[in-house]
Amino acid sequence: MIVASVPPRLSIRQSAFTIVELLVVIAIVGLLVGVTLPAIEMARESARRNSCANQLRQQALGVKLHEQSQRVYPTGGWGAEWIGDPDLGFSPKQPGGWIYNVLPYIEQSSLRESGKGLAEGPKRAAMIKVLETPLEIFNCPSRRLARVFPYAGPRPLRNIDPPEKVAKSDYAINRQISSLKSEVIASEIQLRRGLSRTILVGEKRVSADSYKSGTAAGDALTMYIGDCDDISRDVAANPAPDSTGSTGYGGPHPSGCNIAYADASVRLVGFDSELQE
Repeated sequence: MIVASVPPRLSIRQSAFTIVELLVVIAIVGLLVGVTLPAIEMARESARRNSCANQLRQQALGVKLHEQSQRVYPTGGWGAEWIGDPDLGFSPKQPGGWIYNVLPYIEQSSLRESGKGLAEGPKRAAMIKVLETPLEIFNCPSRRLARVFPYAGPRPLRNIDPPEKVAKSDYAINRQISSLKSEVIASEIQLRRGLSRTILVGEKRVSADSYKSGTAAGDALTMYIGDCDDISRDVAANPAPDSTGSTGYGGPHPSGCNIAYADASVRLVGFDSELQE
């Protein structure tokens, strides 16, 4: 009698992970995420810092074009109780500060001329629209988007009653270049330090706690105001991080702040470096 042989039963290995293997995988994934996320954030911050530098370069070029066209640097205006007036030109008779004055030289001529030649009522309405117009070139992408923020200054001003929210700047001009009723520096000829060594515009320091509220000292008004800490700063002190206050120059970048010089070059100045060599 022939007996058929029966093959032995094959053992089927379970393919499911054990708890130990699963924990090992989770640990590896967590380690990779911990290494990758900081690198991604560093790359993003580098891109934002470069964008900030490009914006500063555009501002510096606008100031240079103003100097070449008007034969003077932008006047500082009449102080924190005035905003720019489209009917008062570019001389010390202009109450608006440097940002208002460089608008035509950064492709914003229509904004600079808004309300020009109109009667008092329509002119004031047009000027309010100007105050409510943020420009991306004046907001550092590492700090905040170009939008309106609460106005926290005196009201009414001498030539307008500001709206509740206004455009603000993350940059300030060197007060030795443009200041109150400025006749300090007439043109590039008067720059004794040389164009490449003269600070023109830089990132102003703003308290990190007030990025969204827009109420910090030196950041409470509008960027279309006359000369004040909102749009101009002294260069005597070294730059410092935003976390330490709201005076002088500084910024949100970890390693320093961007500074534009009178030749339109832009350099990153470290927080441990002297601002003015």
